[in-house]
Amino acid sequence: MKPRLPRPSPRPVNLKQSVPISLQTIFGEEQWTNAANLARQRYRSTKDPYYLAVEVAAKSQSDNVADRSAGKVAVENMVKENTTLLDVDALDLYEFACSRLDIKYPETVGLLRLRLVKALPKDQKSCTRCFDACVWNADWKNAQQIAASLNKNFVNEPKFLFRYILATHQYSLSEDCPEGSRKIFASLAKAQADKAFDLRVATADKDHQERAALNESEVWLWIDIRITHCGSKENLELFKRPECSPLAFLEAGQHEPYWRVIDYLVQHCMWDDVLQIGKDILERAIRICHSEALAIEEDENVMNLRKRVDTEANQSPPVEDSSVKKDLLQATEKARPPRSPKDYLFIAASCEYGLLTAMFNAAKAQQDSKRAIKQFGNLIDKVVKALKRAQCMKPIFQKTHNIMALAVACARHSLDGPEPDRHTTRVVNVLNYIIEHYDSPQCPVEAMVFIKDLSRPELMLLLTSLRTTCIMCADAFQRLVLTSLFLKIRYSVATSCGPVCWLCNAELDDDDCISCLKSISTNALDACKFGLEDQNLRHNILPSQNVNPLSDIAVIGAICLLRLAGLGSLNTPKGTSSLYHTDIQLFLQAVLWLDSCINASPTRNNAHGIILAKLYILMGCVSRAKAIWDGFDVKNALLDSLGLLYIDRLSSIAPGPFILSSRGNPADPFLTHFTRALKTTTPKRIMDSLEVGTYSSVLEMIQHAEKQAASCSLVLTFIEERRGLRMKANRTEIHVEDEPLVRNLSIEHHLHDITDYESFTVSGGENSKTYPGDERSLQSILHYGPLPTSTRAHLGLLAERFLDLVSYVQPKEYKSSKVGQLMQFDWEYAHATSSCLEKDMRVVLAISDSNHAEKKADLDRRREVNLSLTSSEVWYHGIVHGLANTVRAVIGSGIIKMSTNETRDHVRLIIKEVLEALNGQTDDFLAVPGNFHSKLYALHGFAALHAMGMLRETIIAVKQTVNYLFIASDKARNADKLRSSAELAWLTPELKKLAAAAVESENTIKARIKLLKDYLGNVDGWRDRLCDWVLNDYATVYDEDKDFKKEICEKMKAAIPKANVEVWADSVGESWRDLMKGWTAVRFE
Repeated sequence: MKPRLPRPSPRPVNLKQSVPISLQTIFGEEQWTNAANLARQRYRSTKDPYYLAVEVAAKSQSDNVADRSAGKVAVENMVKENTTLLDVDALDLYEFACSRLDIKYPETVGLLRLRLVKALPKDQKSCTRCFDACVWNADWKNAQQIAASLNKNFVNEPKFLFRYILATHQYSLSEDCPEGSRKIFASLAKAQADKAFDLRVATADKDHQERAALNESEVWLWIDIRITHCGSKENLELFKRPECSPLAFLEAGQHEPYWRVIDYLVQHCMWDDVLQIGKDILERAIRICHSEALAIEEDENVMNLRKRVDTEANQSPPVEDSSVKKDLLQATEKARPPRSPKDYLFIAASCEYGLLTAMFNAAKAQQDSKRAIKQFGNLIDKVVKALKRAQCMKPIFQKTHNIMALAVACARHSLDGPEPDRHTTRVVNVLNYIIEHYDSPQCPVEAMVFIKDLSRPELMLLLTSLRTTCIMCADAFQRLVLTSLFLKIRYSVATSCGPVCWLCNAELDDDDCISCLKSISTNALDACKFGLEDQNLRHNILPSQNVNPLSDIAVIGAICLLRLAGLGSLNTPKGTSSLYHTDIQLFLQAVLWLDSCINASPTRNNAHGIILAKLYILMGCVSRAKAIWDGFDVKNALLDSLGLLYIDRLSSIAPGPFILSSRGNPADPFLTHFTRALKTTTPKRIMDSLEVGTYSSVLEMIQHAEKQAASCSLVLTFIEERRGLRMKANRTEIHVEDEPLVRNLSIEHHLHDITDYESFTVSGGENSKTYPGDERSLQSILHYGPLPTSTRAHLGLLAERFLDLVSYVQPKEYKSSKVGQLMQFDWEYAHATSSCLEKDMRVVLAISDSNHAEKKADLDRRREVNLSLTSSEVWYHGIVHGLANTVRAVIGSGIIKMSTNETRDHVRLIIKEVLEALNGQTDDFLAVPGNFHSKLYALHGFAALHAMGMLRETIIAVKQTVNYLFIASDKARNADKLRSSAELAWLTPELKKLAAAAVESENTIKARIKLLKDYLGNVDGWRDRLCDWVLNDYATVYDEDKDFKKEICEKMKAAIPKANVEVWADSVGESWRDLMKGWTAVRFE
């Protein structure tokens, strides 16, 4: 289920020109009280209802809480009384008056706009303004009916027809459309779109050349409606018709409709059609190129200049930077016949990777695939020759055709019989491609597509040949790049093995080959040492290249060390930090390696920096991670896809950035971006698209906004901000219900993790599309705890709603004359809210009802929930659920109603379970993993700060619940004098137990903070300690391979100077000191 989009920002509203200047000025300057008074006076003297709307709009924007609902009350009264407001300007003011409140727009202002349109159907300006207002507010229900009226009354305006089609289509997809009416409106949208398309085709000339008059966006909208609402059989038959085929759209210069239909054919495996359409496009491009080449070759000026170029080339020595070559290029372009837009499209289409890949897959799917692939390869060769002959072969075109030529060569040789040279031929093709494109950032990705299909003998031959090429290469840069590619291929194989490793024949108990990972890491260290020592390479060559092999080699080597260290190993307790059972020395060596290389030479991709930042967060060096993260300059749209890589769980690890920063907290850019995008940018762009008639982009923008509104990035960032702010104030000022971005979210809405993990995965060696419990993926082992999920986001939001309930403080300035009645309303609201929250938490946490037997599905669901949470989060959300249950039981059966022995025992049982859980979470926080040497306890403290942060969140929830129930019971005793003073006395000892347990747990946090600060007291001693952990022989009798660890230490010492290690150790210590400054500033009560 998709969440509803948040209400957009109010549209700017201006008063009529007939309004007195004084009122216009005061209204424009936002002097709301004066504007309301002046408008009231004008209404009394003129009786013009417009001034009543001005008064309501001004009052609704004032600081008076009672006046804020003036617009909502006025609108609801007009709806209830069936009033039709005929002044669109006044209606704009009433909409503005409701902008600060959460109203159901389709049932209030939207309904009033529909009434106006029905009353004034011929008033085009007013009706259009009403349509625009409904679209701005995502009210497609009323927008559809208004658009229908506009289309009916202004038949000569084509834009109204397509706005009607668009509105009908979008309404059929919206949540406002009743389930029984969806098919009706979908059929209506399809019928209207088909009619519009057929009319335009019928009125055009039968030659496809004349169909350019058909607007591309309108055709795209028609195709989108067809694909959404029609069956595949009907669509496939339609797209075979000449006027609806991809070639017809390409002939008309409409690239997007052409590609949309091609993609649809590929999705439904219509390989014969795809192959034939592709052949037609490629043959058309060849004819265009031949025509151009013939005109160029027959040009007399070109022929003379070519002779002069050949003469200069045959001179000894040949002439360089000759002006004749430049003259030849200019003469060639001058001789080229004018190319029509259609010719441009056909040539560009013939070089599109998507089309060529579709044709290649279609050829493989043919019955005689060997013959079809051969014909496709010959056609590709003809296209390449034609483009080169016409001198219009661009580098990107050449690369695309090279990839396809390699694909054809590999496929043909794989289909050949068992000739002895079959393996050699395929390997030679892949190897040649790698060597030719070694300096391209995409080379590893492109090569791995073919490498993964190689057999074991072919793979071994490829690695041997590539290694030999590396050794024989005289150029240092090329040798390092080829070495990095060689190591990436080895890593890919070593982490995707079966029962036996393909490279070393070792029998495996796991998916990773330990022997190969060790070999890769040592080889990578040797290569890095060679590169770091070459000053010319680092300072003169690498800055001007597209790839940085030093960075790539460091990333591969460091990842191997991390896997060897046990980071993310399958024996790690589910839900804990990835560092829990990690070999600390290997982990720190990987961090040092990456840090040294990122400072030694400029990186050319984000993987290096993202991985290093993630590792620093794991070990608590948040300021170091922030410095790297700030260098990426992640803004706006990138925050959606990359932001959680940095901010997820940050508030529980490092409160300092949230409470000490003078530039706002880390969540501010996220929430500013989401607020601007969902409330202003998207509605404005939709209106702009409607104005210019690009209807297809409207659908894309709506889909993108829905994706943003349902993203884990939005919800988890919101939760992080609130948790960070509570570190200073113990409560948040603004409640969830007052946050427009999240207040309408419920557990029925499915939220998505849209993080781009491809940004730092190793090409071909990682699967970035994994499920939350997949601990083998790189992003899983680098992330602090399990990856973001809809479950965790909803649990966090439910916990925030509960904290809002128990921490609410009534404003002092608000005084009610009916205190008892108001108190009763508050208790009923608290009981209803806590009951709803407890039920939702029980559903999300998969807690079975005590009255029913537990089913296997419940156990599986609970296991899935635990996989999406850290152990600290499991404790926290379980305790919050227990507290919500306590509030529900006490308010419902102890305050609103008289308690009984049964209800008292039930509350005592719940509180007992909460106490046990709190003690369990505290013990979990204090526990030290068995693999930590006593000297490393400080490092464990910094790596386990998330547990401390979540324990503090639990303590806040317990304390605020206790305080809330104490106040509620006191009010109950004071309000009802007849009630026995001893009736609620049973609750006090139970609440005091909770309070005492919270204080005891809080003391453990204070003690841990003091201990960590004391650890950092001696600066020089801390530097020596870190250097000792990283570079000295730290192996113990429990290490399975001491020799490997000694070898890594020796190679690390040789590759990285001791002075650099000390600088790194100082930076780590300083980062930890910054971290503890934040924890020292945390407020405890």
